[in-house]
Amino acid sequence: MKRALLLVLLVLACIPLSASRPKVALVLSGGGARGLAHIAVLQALEEEGIPIDMVLGTSMGSLVGGLYSSGYSPKDILRLLDETDMVGLFSEPALDSVRVQDTAFSYMHDHVFSLGFSDSAFGDAPSLIGDQKILELLGYLFSKYPNTIDFDDLPIPFRCVSADAVTGERIVHESGSLVSAIRSSISIPLVFSPYPYEDDRLVVDGGVVDNLPIALARSLGADIVIASDVNAMQLQTYEQLESLSAMAMQTVILVTQEKAAVQHQLADLLIFPDLRDINALDFTNTDLIIERGRLAVQEKQDELSALARRLGETRTLSVLDSNRDGAYDLLSVPTILQIAIQDISLNKDHRMPHTSQFASFLGRKLNKQTAEELNLKLREIRKANGLASLSYEMALDGTLLISGRGFEKRNRNISLGLQSDAGFSNALPSSLAWYRADVFLDAYLNDFWNSELSLLLNATLGQKTSMQIALSYPFAFTSWGQVDVKLGLFYGSGSLSTKSTVVNAARTAPLDRAFHADLCLDLRFNEYGLASLVGSYHLVSLHDNQFPDAFLAFPELEASLLYNSLRSRFTPSGIRLDALLSIGYLGQMLSSMRFGWNQRFALSYLDSLGYDLHLSLIRRPFPLLDSYADLGIVEGIPGYSPLSLKRDALYAGLSWQHRLSEVLGYPTYCKVILRTGFFDSYDPYTAIPPADDSYFSTMVWDMGLGVVLGLVAPLGEVLLSFGASLGGFVTIAVGVY
Repeated sequence: MKRALLLVLLVLACIPLSASRPKVALVLSGGGARGLAHIAVLQALEEEGIPIDMVLGTSMGSLVGGLYSSGYSPKDILRLLDETDMVGLFSEPALDSVRVQDTAFSYMHDHVFSLGFSDSAFGDAPSLIGDQKILELLGYLFSKYPNTIDFDDLPIPFRCVSADAVTGERIVHESGSLVSAIRSSISIPLVFSPYPYEDDRLVVDGGVVDNLPIALARSLGADIVIASDVNAMQLQTYEQLESLSAMAMQTVILVTQEKAAVQHQLADLLIFPDLRDINALDFTNTDLIIERGRLAVQEKQDELSALARRLGETRTLSVLDSNRDGAYDLLSVPTILQIAIQDISLNKDHRMPHTSQFASFLGRKLNKQTAEELNLKLREIRKANGLASLSYEMALDGTLLISGRGFEKRNRNISLGLQSDAGFSNALPSSLAWYRADVFLDAYLNDFWNSELSLLLNATLGQKTSMQIALSYPFAFTSWGQVDVKLGLFYGSGSLSTKSTVVNAARTAPLDRAFHADLCLDLRFNEYGLASLVGSYHLVSLHDNQFPDAFLAFPELEASLLYNSLRSRFTPSGIRLDALLSIGYLGQMLSSMRFGWNQRFALSYLDSLGYDLHLSLIRRPFPLLDSYADLGIVEGIPGYSPLSLKRDALYAGLSWQHRLSEVLGYPTYCKVILRTGFFDSYDPYTAIPPADDSYFSTMVWDMGLGVVLGLVAPLGEVLLSFGASLGGFVTIAVGVY
């Protein structure tokens, strides 16, 4: 009886004690780049020793708040800003450009612009900016926590807000994956794509429904709320609203601030950084944004100090060292023990990677270097598989969980591409400089006439003007792949002969005309292979009296094979095989035999080594440009200019490649190339027929050394190259491919 009475007395004694210990919540608003001003608020609270019992955030507030709740100190967050290319994070396209690579020895080009559409939808992706690099960063920053954590178990309990993209329902993330929760909360409509949520739902930025969740903090038991609203002072003048970007941001502000403003009165302390002149995506002014946050805190310093004194009456204030390392650093670095892959797309028809592709990461600590290597691997596979994102996070039992996401593919598409280069060379036929440019238009329409037919369109404007239209029908599906029958018509004009090419300063007017009809059988196998059998009939009219024949008409049958896992010139590992054999007749037999092999090996995540071999034996009409192999520029012998044309060539090379830093979020490379080979001495720019048709009748040997600097960007591969050969040829070039 005495024990029971004593227990009751203890409980009654604790009631006023608990009631006098107020619970403090910190609420951080969304606002894009402006949300970095929250860091100054964190620093000020720590300097006053104010304890924080929970953190709630929306959008950028969820990112800053999530880091702080997870054990990152303000110093850690500032260090992350210094180490992270913030502009690069937001420079990723929603989908990588499609690379067109139809046949063997038809080298690829990037699309600068691509738009997919269907009867009911418009656009390839539901956003302007891709989230690949953001997901990579989140995966590493929170890798020491499993993806099934209760957010109350963090050093500071945490909540963030997103919204159902269909119903508008507010979603409060309180457990599960920190990566998914924060990525969901920052899904600014149109800027970032809605993010998959449980039960096949999509969610968007929480600012749509609750950009400053003060009321939510109160409902969770907060007695004192400190709030930072970086969007509060964002009213524009009418004159400032005469641009698309300004009007778009003002629309977002009006939507988010309506519900935030009514909650201001529920906060005990409100901080309003003046960021009206800072755009939500302006991550170039991080120092200025944080300084504005400090100024806003200073304006509220009296209120902040008074709040600290009030709390000090019932709670112990603990001033924290601003230079300390956060508690997150004390957590152990996880070890990757197994790999799991999941498809988080709403439609599941996308090609996902295999766990074997990540086998080299098993047994490794997920430290910074491992994360960098993993990011490069993810980007490479994402691009090859045509995915919107390929991200990772740590699950229980040392499982590296890789999540792939793709968008529904439209049955119609139109794309634009560009290739251009210029430079100086003493290997040109009649000058020391050149410039050339080509614009490509590629389009397809599947389910043509409500059938299984596909309509394909390719057009080129530049050295030559051409248009090719084709109908394709999926003839069969086998275990090897898909077999298509294609009927195509081609018309072209411009530089079709050697005398009219743009690298020939003595060129004639480009008035050539060409037409050919093709019947093609294509077998596409795996995701990298294409075998083709093409029957063609060519009609070519050359408007140049220096050639003996002004009109060429001949049939041709061509078989080709392409297998290519080198999706760009800088892919660190993979192979490319090109093989082509053709026969035709124009008064005598015409033939082409070509073989190309290129293989690369990754030595480390920064370096790779490659070798290549090329053989060409071509006997086609000598006036035509496509009757020769190009020995020049990056794929040929260094020192030779573009359109260094040869009928017979045999050369081999070695290359070493090193990955440099990133520029605006895009990777840069340095490649050193050494190639040597034999080729015939016939000069196609003389307009004189070759005297001897035997292979390698007169041979020339040369060796070249080249250095290439490359930037892989949405525009394409930007290359700056220098090459010199023992034969005395030197070429300097810059180009976009």
